[in-house]
Amino acid sequence: MLPLDYVEFFVFLAALCVVGFVSGRGERDSSSDYFLAGRRLPWYVVGGSYIAANVSTEHFIGLIGASYLLGMPTALAQWQTTLAEIVIVFLFVPFLIRARITTVPEYLAKRFGPGVRLAFALLTIFANITIFMAAVMYAGGLALAGFFGWPLLWCIIGTGLFAGGWAVYGGLNTVAWTGVLTAIVKIGGVTLLTILALKAMTASGGIIDGFNYVVDKNVAAGGIWHQALNASAPHLTHYGAYNRMTVWQPPDHPLVPWTGTMFGFLAVGVWYGVMNQFIVQRVLGARDIWHARMGMVMAGYAKLFLPLIIVLPGLILFARHPEFMLADWDSASHRADGGFVVLVREFFPAGLRGLLLAVLICAVQSTVASVVNATGAILTFDIYAALINKHATEKQKVRFGIWASLAAILAGIAMAIAISRMDAGIYQYMQTINALVAPPFAAILWVGLLWKRTNGAGAIAAILTGFGVGLGLKLIGYLWVMPGWFYPFGNQAPVCLALSMLACVLGTLVHPAPTPGTDPEPVTFWNSGETLHQGLGEKWYSSVVLWAGLSLLLTLAGMVIFSQLFFPTGTGP
Repeated sequence: MLPLDYVEFFVFLAALCVVGFVSGRGERDSSSDYFLAGRRLPWYVVGGSYIAANVSTEHFIGLIGASYLLGMPTALAQWQTTLAEIVIVFLFVPFLIRARITTVPEYLAKRFGPGVRLAFALLTIFANITIFMAAVMYAGGLALAGFFGWPLLWCIIGTGLFAGGWAVYGGLNTVAWTGVLTAIVKIGGVTLLTILALKAMTASGGIIDGFNYVVDKNVAAGGIWHQALNASAPHLTHYGAYNRMTVWQPPDHPLVPWTGTMFGFLAVGVWYGVMNQFIVQRVLGARDIWHARMGMVMAGYAKLFLPLIIVLPGLILFARHPEFMLADWDSASHRADGGFVVLVREFFPAGLRGLLLAVLICAVQSTVASVVNATGAILTFDIYAALINKHATEKQKVRFGIWASLAAILAGIAMAIAISRMDAGIYQYMQTINALVAPPFAAILWVGLLWKRTNGAGAIAAILTGFGVGLGLKLIGYLWVMPGWFYPFGNQAPVCLALSMLACVLGTLVHPAPTPGTDPEPVTFWNSGETLHQGLGEKWYSSVVLWAGLSLLLTLAGMVIFSQLFFPTGTGP
């Protein structure tokens, strides 16, 4: 780090503070202002802040590391999100905006009753702290420790306190507008890193030559790259040779088995995009249905092209350092999680590294601030106002939300320290927990919007069944040696989803009485045609159908290009 690096870094921090301070003024007058930005966010802020919250250090640290270990299959995890967001845009966003809710548990209360609301609120608080906040804080601390050599513990604590501070100060409006700034810096900084790395891969210094070199080495047909491929294959599949360049993988692949790809996004993807409060909160704060929908379409494009700057660096790292893979698997996983720092040290010149440090702070700040604000909203509206003080004033709600947000930051820091002592990779850790908590709630959302009779009894049955099946599958895999396809969370999530949906139907049939306190005429896909057609755009250039359809075609094209059709599996020498 040169003096110029520190100048760049502190200039960015100053800009972030200015945006945060200006956008947060006057946002504590009401709970709607504090938690939903007064429902006045335009589509580009909805989309930009969505990406800022969604793409964080677990991508720069965890996903680059996973791409080093696994290759192109990590791209499919992003493209599945694009598919899920297309479903969300057309089927779910209108219902969220129409309901005029502040939190997702509030929506579930209207549809399934207070019991489901409380269960989901508690689950969301748990997920926010253990999945999102903790992993992001740990990954950010890991990167800062790698840059400066500071103790990891203090890096985790420092990143957590700084990142959550703006959410406490200005609520969602500050989270959203600082998110737009951080999204620009993150995408720009990592794009520059990828370009510089590609140019350095060959003597010609050409980006295309560098890309071709990286692809060739990841095919791993010979040399030390083939040795590294053979060293990793037993940990990734038992169905013959492993192919790093295709997104379609055997049934026992730990991340994207093809058996779970087709239906997995209906569970994890829909839960993440519709029922995950820290993601959906900016959708709830949109000006209207069109702004909400177009913001999600914008986010879908970002996820579509994200592999170019997130997955590709992992492939570059493999082309550069295949020897990391020749160590034992646990050591290789930890070296992979440090891959981002390795890339910066080797390809990013001193004098520009302050920009990359700003990227890391952006990644932590945007996600942690979003999660803190969302957790504070649920604790305020679904615990405090719903159960403790039903007549709370607006000032009391905001005051409680501030203290709840501070408590969430401290809990996230504690969990991040715990994660730092685990052996699993960051990205794998997050996806495993996602696949456990998502299916039962995605099931009640699907069944509730498909079947008018669905009630609270069915929802409770689905939740209990889903978690029982999920934990049971984990226990079976721990106690007995099962076939390889049994273990991937991508296979387990669709099974949990299907059984949870079945339990929801059966629970409703066994106890068909309407749940007290719920909407007597619940909306479904079938009786809400007018709502589903709202906010689709009046001109061709504002057409949600046009831009979402193009996103779908590009996503499917990527899945075809990175398949065995273009990268057949070989055996090598």
